[in-house]
Parts: sequence; structure tokens; C-alpha cells
Amino acid sequence: MTEEKIYNILRDAILNADFPPGQQLKESLLAEAFGVSRTPIRTVFQRLKYDSLIELKPKRGAFVYCPTPAEAEQIFSVRQMLEPQATALAANYATTSEIDRMYLFLEEERKLMKDQLFHKSLVATKNLHLSIIESSRNTYLIEFLRKIITLSHIILSFYDVSEHKEANAICEHGQLVDSIKNRQAKVAEELAINHIVSIQHDIDFSKEFTYPVSITQVINRYV
Repeated sequence: MTEEKIYNILRDAILNADFPPGQQLKESLLAEAFGVSRTPIRTVFQRLKYDSLIELKPKRGAFVYCPTPAEAEQIFSVRQMLEPQATALAANYATTSEIDRMYLFLEEERKLMKDQLFHKSLVATKNLHLSIIESSRNTYLIEFLRKIITLSHIILSFYDVSEHKEANAICEHGQLVDSIKNRQAKVAEELAINHIVSIQHDIDFSKEFTYPVSITQVINRYV
């Protein structure tokens, strides 16, 4: 099996919460499950660490990562400060093709939610937010927010428990993109502020996961 395939499987398994936060990913078991040596597993671990999906602890190994409640508070605090500004800039500078791309992600999100493919819809949500900030034309905002939004995505993958996510998310995202299309920078900024608050309200860190998870059983679902 190729290194890219192994990376995609482990990434998806983590983001689908098949491997919960704190789950140890043992090199030997993964190598056996994928039928490879430990070398490609170690390379994949470095990629997953770069994605903030695992943490590598000296002499202990690789563990699935998710920000703690205290870290999440800091992450959303930074997001609250920066993303509304980036959204307002997007309303000023986004091109027609960039706005069309936002609507494509919005439609993809809507379809996946309708099909109850929650974790896949989160990827579309992440891509929608990234497409907005990337239209801000501010290199530093884009750089900081890419990391923040990625961490937010990880938190939501594990701890988003909103019962009304579909209606709320689609409505709020639609309003955001519409305000950018209509060049309403102030409106876009205010919508972004309220939307981030809404996201935080949908997170419940009291949600529990079952430990341990069989690595082999999880991998077999994807191979």
C-alpha cells in the first residue's frame, strides 16, 4: 500500500472519530494492518503531526490529538478576533470566481448534510471558511487563520453535538456568502462574529468516547 493511501486512511479515520482523542497509534500494529514496514508509517506520522491530528510524545509514541477545552477557548478567542476582519476584507476584494467557489462549497455542504454525512460536511464547511479568508488578500491573516480553522475543524469533528446543525449552519453560511457577494463588508463582519459564537455553543467537551479502539478493526473499514 502506498504512503499516500495510508495517510488518507488514517486522516479520515481520525476526522471521522473512529480513532478518538488520546487513542495511541502504535507503529507496529499499523505496519501490520497495512502490510508495510514501519518506515512509511513514521513518514505518515510526520504528516499527521503537521496537520495537528496527532502528537508525538518522546519514548511513548503517537497519539490522536484534539485541543483541550482550555486550548479550544484560546483558539476560538483568536478566531473571533481575526476571522471577522478577514471576512470583511473578502467582501471588498473577493473576485467573482472566488465567490462562485464559496457557493460551490456551500452547496456541497448542504448536500452532505442532507445525506447525513456529517463528518464529510465538516470538510466542506472548513473549505468554505478557508475560501473566504483566502479572498481577504491579507497574507498574514490567511496564514494565522488557516491554522486556527484547521484546529477548529478537529474540535468540531469530535465534539460538535448540535441538534440543529443543518438548518443553522446552512442559513448562517448562506448569509455570510451573500453579504460578501453584495459587498457588504460591515454586515459580513457582524455575521462572522455571531457565527463563531454559534459554533462555540455547539461544542460539548463532556462527550465521552470508548477506549481502547482496535486499530486493525478500524483500518479494515477503510481498506
